[in-house]
Amino acid sequence: MTEPAPTTRKAFCAECGGVRNCDVRAHHQKSGDEGDGYLHWWVDWYVLECRGCEYTFVQKCSTNSEDLRQFYNEAGEPDSELIETLSYWPAPSKRPKPEWLGDFGVHIGDADQLEQAIAEVYGALDADLPILAAIGMRTCFDVAAILLGVDDDLPFAKKLDELVQRQKIGGIDKDRLALLVDAGSASVHRGWKPKPKELDTLAEILEHFLVETFVAPSRRSRLDADAKKLEGNVPSRKRKKIKGVAKAP
Repeated sequence: MTEPAPTTRKAFCAECGGVRNCDVRAHHQKSGDEGDGYLHWWVDWYVLECRGCEYTFVQKCSTNSEDLRQFYNEAGEPDSELIETLSYWPAPSKRPKPEWLGDFGVHIGDADQLEQAIAEVYGALDADLPILAAIGMRTCFDVAAILLGVDDDLPFAKKLDELVQRQKIGGIDKDRLALLVDAGSASVHRGWKPKPKELDTLAEILEHFLVETFVAPSRRSRLDADAKKLEGNVPSRKRKKIKGVAKAP
């Protein structure tokens, strides 16, 4: 199967979010036999650059002589091709990151520890580690509660009550966050592995909480400051005289 490496290849671009034509910047292949030559296998690594956005990533393509797709070719004759098993590095996101989660932080003010916890949650989601992701979401809530002034020594239920009293969250938010905390605890203590849809729901709960308590207030504060600066730069309307009387247009 050793053939000249292609100069272009179709692959999923995580930056564009779809299959794109890519330039092959590097290629390496390994191959071997198993079962006294009965099974042949090949593994190809490609360093690819997307022709659309120029994002660079690695694609691993694994094939073997037993995994074949049967079909009829254009001449109507039986034919077959190797089935490719593909993986990528960096791995494509299992869940799209929210627009406020930038490459260099979460832009929510002085909250480095929370930013790190959030980044690790999305790392676990991308790596398909649902138990760690659920545990990380509970940790994010815990860190966020401390930043909002809640005593770290309180149990989770008391922390939720305290957030309601401080008017940081409402009753419905409390119920949702209690579910998120219980899910994380189930993963910690009982090894509960949430399904993809369940994990999406937990992530939605966490993102809503973070937006309402950190992202939105931080954006309002920046917007107020920018508006104040702009206020002094906007020229006022000139008054003009009409028949000797100063009158606004």
